[in-house]
Amino acid sequence: MPYCKHCQLIHGEEHRFCQRCGQLLKGSATGVRPCARCGNMTYAGQKFCTECGLPLRVARVTTEEEEPAPRPPLFYPRASEPRSRGSRHPRRRPKLALFMAGIVLLVLGGVYMYARLPKIPAAPKTPTVATPQDDTKREVEKLAERIRSAHLNKDINKWLGCYHSSYPNLGRLESQILELWKNYDVREVSYRIANVQRQSERQASADLIWNIQVWDHRTHDYTLLRPSYRIMLEKTDGDWKIRDSKEEGGGSS
Repeated sequence: MPYCKHCQLIHGEEHRFCQRCGQLLKGSATGVRPCARCGNMTYAGQKFCTECGLPLRVARVTTEEEEPAPRPPLFYPRASEPRSRGSRHPRRRPKLALFMAGIVLLVLGGVYMYARLPKIPAAPKTPTVATPQDDTKREVEKLAERIRSAHLNKDINKWLGCYHSSYPNLGRLESQILELWKNYDVREVSYRIANVQRQSERQASADLIWNIQVWDHRTHDYTLLRPSYRIMLEKTDGDWKIRDSKEEGGGSS
């Protein structure tokens, strides 16, 4: 509604000039509002309605005078320890440092106590001393292995090298072996050694049991020979050889 800025009077929409002082009327005044009780127009800065006396809330004259609402602080420092604005370094944590130092001390103490513990001496290892009986058994195994190889390869010289030169009837035994190889093909040979005994530095005895699988050319069939001997050995020129033998089962050696 138009009003007179000089007289502070409100006029109707049909008036262009103030009816009291004749000044040009302006638009609605800032802060002009009706009374909540009687509806009479009130102005900014007015404390009571001029018509009914209702106390009014004082309004500011201009919006420029309104103060902006205070913005909440972005950070609330502790009251006991206010931080300076230019400080960027985080606060140190003394509790964490003390905790880590305690762990380090515990570890060092454990290492120190472990080092002070009395050392239990290890039991001395008893050196394994080979007995003459064990050495003799190994020598008998070497001798039996040479005889096995001679049978598989039909090598008469290797076979004769396993017998002592004074073996009784060595020539007749040689003929029997050659006849065996003539009539049979030796396919598999295995042996078992038992009751090894050492009589002296140069003499020993043992039981030698053979399992010899042969192929018979005459019957075209397999035959299993299982001769068993009690052999007497003698050491000659560093090698153990069969000095004599006693057959305990049928077959040829």
